[in-house]
Amino acid sequence: MASVRVAREIQDSFLTCAICFQTFVKPKALPCLHTFCEGCLRDYIVSRYESTGQFPCPVCRQVIYTPYNGVVDFPDNHFIKSLRDTVEVDGELKHFAESTEVTEDDFSVNVPSSVKEPLLGASSHHMSHGKKRQAEFVKKFGSFGMEAEQFVQISGMALSPLTDDILVADCSLNKILVYSLKGDYRGGFVCDCSIRDISVTRSGSVLVSVSRAGSAILREYGFDGRLMASYGSYHKYENPFGVKVARTGKVLITSLQFNTLNVFTDRKRPSIKFGSRGKGPNHFLLPYYVTVNSRDDIIISDSGNHRIKVHKNDGTILHCFGTQGSKDGELFYPMGVCTDTNENIYVADANNFRVQMFSQKGEYLSTPIANTYELGVDVKPINVLYVRDKLFVSFRGTKFAEVHVYHWDVSGYKAPVKKKKNSVFASCCCCVQDEKPSYDDSYGSSWA
Repeated sequence: MASVRVAREIQDSFLTCAICFQTFVKPKALPCLHTFCEGCLRDYIVSRYESTGQFPCPVCRQVIYTPYNGVVDFPDNHFIKSLRDTVEVDGELKHFAESTEVTEDDFSVNVPSSVKEPLLGASSHHMSHGKKRQAEFVKKFGSFGMEAEQFVQISGMALSPLTDDILVADCSLNKILVYSLKGDYRGGFVCDCSIRDISVTRSGSVLVSVSRAGSAILREYGFDGRLMASYGSYHKYENPFGVKVARTGKVLITSLQFNTLNVFTDRKRPSIKFGSRGKGPNHFLLPYYVTVNSRDDIIISDSGNHRIKVHKNDGTILHCFGTQGSKDGELFYPMGVCTDTNENIYVADANNFRVQMFSQKGEYLSTPIANTYELGVDVKPINVLYVRDKLFVSFRGTKFAEVHVYHWDVSGYKAPVKKKKNSVFASCCCCVQDEKPSYDDSYGSSWA
């Protein structure tokens, strides 16, 4: 039956460890989003990198730091566990459809004309207020490859407020490409250093978080690719990643090395930084991406802690939401974040293969995009932007790099007007403790 063929294809594509080539046993997820058997990962580290405290991912070669208690401290991949339970029953392949035959078209890896219903049976991922609601696929642009208009590994995406263009950063080819809102290719330029994320100022210059760029962690380019300036000589070893220009002109940059958020003034001078490695309310663990809302509150994807944190612009914690898991409202290595006109927060929930939508207080609202593995074996959302009832989502996977555009009406998700209350803390209970930020203002300056 076709359903059995689909099950076997999923077994081979999703449930096989890249080290032992067998079905996963205690699947563990790394920060780079690749998954391996706990035993295989332990053997790999012990045999090669036991005394170094770090090791390269066996697939993508990203440097991973070994947790204090070893491999056991890496999070379980709940998605793989759930998928395995769906495919197998007592060691036998399970038929997915009982009343309806599943055809091979239902497991196509081609780009769908619209986002499909979940292949793997019942799911609440698309449910919102008792209704099924999904973003409507409109178009895609870009593709995997080495040509001028192609990507290899998308790591950043931003909107130019001056030209209404979409800029996409490729951290593998170290280039930045420019597209119109309709997806038309306008051009791009290559950087002579390693790039990560991008943001665009009101004047139209492009800010890029960089490494291997001398002592700088931030560069400013013109739209023509001309290097205008480099900043951040005090932060040479920060390993920066996410970058965002606030409405006041201040620049926010995340540090994966020290698990902090660095704040630069509107003149790109170091101001304050806050955070440190850990799980508490004032800590981060791999803070990949950052954005702001209309009040310039700082929203950070605290990826290693599987949560989203919201801070005031002085670093004071407001609230956080999300716990590790795959249910609605739970997160598994969240990546890119953005907000819409109603202050709702969108999260690229990468290792759960979906984009989730939350209220400004962290209440789960909907899942506009789900089951992105239908696009390819390991295709996951990395960045998300909301622009005028459209969601722009960048996807990354094995030999897959595209930006998809979806129609998404937010009119039904406007928060009711309420009287001002004390800060509300969501599902991350650790954040109900001390609200005082742990930041370093040793540079002698502060927010203006």
